Amino acid sequence: MKTKFVDITLVLKVLMLTIAIGIFFNAKAWGDNSPQLLRDSAGSDVQAPLENPDLKGLRTYVDDWVKKARVQYNLPGAAVTIVKDGEIVLLKGYGFADVYSQAMVKPNKTLFRIGSITKTMTALAVMQLVEQGKLSIDTDINEYLSEFKIPDTFEAPLTIRALLSHRAGFEEADAGNLFVENASEMLSTERYLVTHMPKRIWPPGVNVSYSNYGFALLGYLVELQSGMDLATYMEQHIFSVLGMQNTTLREPVKTSAALTAMKPELQQQLATGYFRDRQGNNIAKPFEFIGHVGGAGAISATAHDMALYMSALMGDNNLFVQPTTQKTMIHRLYDDRPLATGIAHGMFDGKLKGYEQRHHSGATHTFAANMVIFPEVKLGIFVSTNVLGSGAHFVEALPTAIFNKFYRNKPTSLVKQSQLSTSSQANVYTQVLKQQVSQANLEDYTGTFLSTRRSYTQLEKLAALDAAAEIAIDDQNRLVMMVAGNKIKLKHLEADVFQAGARDAPIFYFYRDGTRTVNRFSASMWSGDYERVSFLQSPLFFNLALAIPSLLSLSTLLFSFVRARKSKRLGVVEKLAFFSSSMILAAVLGFVLMNAGIVFDEYQFHASFPTIEVKLLLSLVIAIVLTTFLKVLSLPIMLRMSDLHWFYKIHYLIFTLSCLSFIYAFWIWNAVGFNYFG
Repeated sequence: MKTKFVDITLVLKVLMLTIAIGIFFNAKAWGDNSPQLLRDSAGSDVQAPLENPDLKGLRTYVDDWVKKARVQYNLPGAAVTIVKDGEIVLLKGYGFADVYSQAMVKPNKTLFRIGSITKTMTALAVMQLVEQGKLSIDTDINEYLSEFKIPDTFEAPLTIRALLSHRAGFEEADAGNLFVENASEMLSTERYLVTHMPKRIWPPGVNVSYSNYGFALLGYLVELQSGMDLATYMEQHIFSVLGMQNTTLREPVKTSAALTAMKPELQQQLATGYFRDRQGNNIAKPFEFIGHVGGAGAISATAHDMALYMSALMGDNNLFVQPTTQKTMIHRLYDDRPLATGIAHGMFDGKLKGYEQRHHSGATHTFAANMVIFPEVKLGIFVSTNVLGSGAHFVEALPTAIFNKFYRNKPTSLVKQSQLSTSSQANVYTQVLKQQVSQANLEDYTGTFLSTRRSYTQLEKLAALDAAAEIAIDDQNRLVMMVAGNKIKLKHLEADVFQAGARDAPIFYFYRDGTRTVNRFSASMWSGDYERVSFLQSPLFFNLALAIPSLLSLSTLLFSFVRARKSKRLGVVEKLAFFSSSMILAAVLGFVLMNAGIVFDEYQFHASFPTIEVKLLLSLVIAIVLTTFLKVLSLPIMLRMSDLHWFYKIHYLIFTLSCLSFIYAFWIWNAVGFNYFG
């Protein structure tokens, strides 16, 4: 009996030791969030795929890269998934889904906001309805709309073709209305589309201008033609098809309407979003509601589900649409710029190292994500993080770093030499590709260009001040572009087509108007084309209109002190100049501080634009308008003042003219008016 007891004890000890070892290694694996077991759509455990021979050392490389990046970019958490040949070869979480509770990122459980990557799924939903004959690519969308209509600003109709390609011609009008902090303040999609409808600036098909409103409109069309809300449609026709159980368009709203609220279990799996303040601290922020424009960017998803999605997109039959439709969707809806980066049914396409690349990134104020697919090698990479700012650099840089590490340049002999197309869709500028560019006419391409992705009629036009592209000829007679502080040397390919230096670098198409004058160039990889603007509409003039009145205001204050000291008092005209110069300096200082991002609450500034501080600045500008008007009226009085030296009179006259230029500059940039106080 004793011997048997000892034997049983020994067996139990061995068994317990085995279990302990298993728990240890499993805990170690999950401690750095590297799942050895992946949960499939049915809920069973499946063994993680073996390392792909084409990507030997991938896990170590990504681990090291992300480890350094988390320190460099101060990332709270991140998730990375990579698929190759239809298999998940990497699925990892890093850091915290919530810093306060120390909840770790679990790549098959933690939901990140994927932002505008949602647009790729909206495009699929649209094409499903096109297959069913419920929507048509080239039909005027007003034929589908009943509660409201898109104004017929131009003769050409607004079509789904234009909306899918970001060529609808809408101005940017997102500031202060794209995100909502309080769910109770959310509008329905229909009400939002009516209330915040942007102006149409160009005919459909002409310019690329990335538009959240355009894809919100597409999502609304899906609702109208399917008879169900977009979240339900996505669940039934996109997510459930692949078993994407932890992906949703719904948001954590407190409402009795079950169709609009995110499931409680998914709410508990949401990562906390963080906003980087000016001191570099990550500040936790509440959920940002964007369901009113759901088709543009409301989806939350896990890295695991995004792996399923990427694999499907690269499959011969993606299960969403028929194979013929799937083949159609990889081609652009406009063929006027075959060499440059373009947009094909909601996805950007281009080349990296000679390989085809399809991609889309996304962001909110507190999340950043990026999805990149290389169809020729069946490789898909998805990266997400729960902080914007430096997080955006992280999600953009990692896929490129991975591809550069594991893939050489595609052999030139295998690279198809794209032929420049001479055909184009209706309402698109026709390119002249036969004329040879000589050194003498490089001047044709010089000037100041502003992105078409900007506001034209709203205050947020001011955001374009920092986004101008300046093209000039350098001292070596080469065409160079300065944009965002970067200098890009342009190499001539043919006619009005240039490339930025190296292989796979951006290619720019320049377009001419009816007088043969270059008036714009395409730059889709920057989410918009660029159009030439006059000097009076340029950021340079605006800055001069701030600088010169500021200097004259300082001298006016100085002269006022000198005059007050000599004559012991100032006349009405001089007092008017004193107060006007003080307001000019206050307005310029306020504008410079806000333009530099130095505001009381930077997050609130972006989320609730225009904030009270912006409205105070606009009030000050209106006061400057009034005092300038009074100064103009007082000019005859000032000129007749016998006790005022001619030098002061000339200075007063010049100062008044500079105030007029100040007002004109603010008027051009939509910063004068009473329509911002609602």
